[in-house]
Amino acid sequence: MVTARQAVIVEPYKTDVRAVTIPDPAPNQILIAAEYSAISAGTELAVYTGTHQWLQDPNMPDWKFPFRSGYSAAGRVLAVGKEFPGGFREGDRVSYPGNHASAELLTVGHERCRVWKMPDDLTFERAAVACIARYGLGASVRAGITLGKSAAVLGLGIIGQFALRCLMAAGASPVVGIDAVPMRREAARTAGADHVIDPTAGDIREQLTAFLGTRGAELVADATGVPNAVPVAMSLVCDAGQVVVVGSPRGKAQNVNFYDDLHRRYIEVTGAHGNMLFEPAHVRLAGAWDIHKAQMWLLRQLANGRLSLAGLVTHTITPEQMGSAYEGLLKNKDEYLGVLMKWV
Repeated sequence: MVTARQAVIVEPYKTDVRAVTIPDPAPNQILIAAEYSAISAGTELAVYTGTHQWLQDPNMPDWKFPFRSGYSAAGRVLAVGKEFPGGFREGDRVSYPGNHASAELLTVGHERCRVWKMPDDLTFERAAVACIARYGLGASVRAGITLGKSAAVLGLGIIGQFALRCLMAAGASPVVGIDAVPMRREAARTAGADHVIDPTAGDIREQLTAFLGTRGAELVADATGVPNAVPVAMSLVCDAGQVVVVGSPRGKAQNVNFYDDLHRRYIEVTGAHGNMLFEPAHVRLAGAWDIHKAQMWLLRQLANGRLSLAGLVTHTITPEQMGSAYEGLLKNKDEYLGVLMKWV
């Protein structure tokens, strides 16, 4: 039995840290103590502001206040039930889809019960972002062959940054980042992007064409989370190119001309949600990938440096500072990008 701290969203625009008692694991459970967890700004801010669509869905009982936010953490195994699979032992260093909590009990059969052993040379700070990174990885996996393809990423928040960095690790070239926030563009440059575009500096399509020397990129990843950005992404792709939506577009797009802008240009527009793409029912869409292969690939690339975190983590906070971090991510986008929560 351990006493754990949980950082929760009590109601819109209000957070708290509460103490809870966690029992010893049952035979089908594992108890993990967090070292770091990482904030996923899109999902967590949608809950923090009370705008996430699932908060109003009676079929989603876990999506109610007080809400336990976060889904990406790294830490050590405290105890393992004798029937828990995977050969885990006390002291193992692991990555897991953990909430923002100092300790968590995972039960076989629950959707969050996924645990991956970390490479020996990977730090907890870097491993903490691995589950978030999977949502950006979806662009590379869903697109199929990426080696040598020109690519543009629209929206350079945390998911867009990982979409861009995974595309570079997957051999796409050149890779262009597009965002109105200067700090985000600089982070993409620091990570090795070939070019960045400020959409407020002129027509985006004209800027992209001027850099590429041809009309449109072969692959465009939309990571904005804004429905009306999908038609923009469609306008940035070349004829017969691919648009992959990795940000969660909550809402409905307006004024999409499917005949002229999609059908006659024979472009492909696909979704690549970081969970659904790798679920068993959808693995055929991801080729040889499943969620475990995806997470182990990410952990290895984070360890060996092929997946760069340069310029990404801007703040490391205490659990009590979660509300301030949410406010910074909402209102101060030129200073806040990647945020880690330190638990020990």
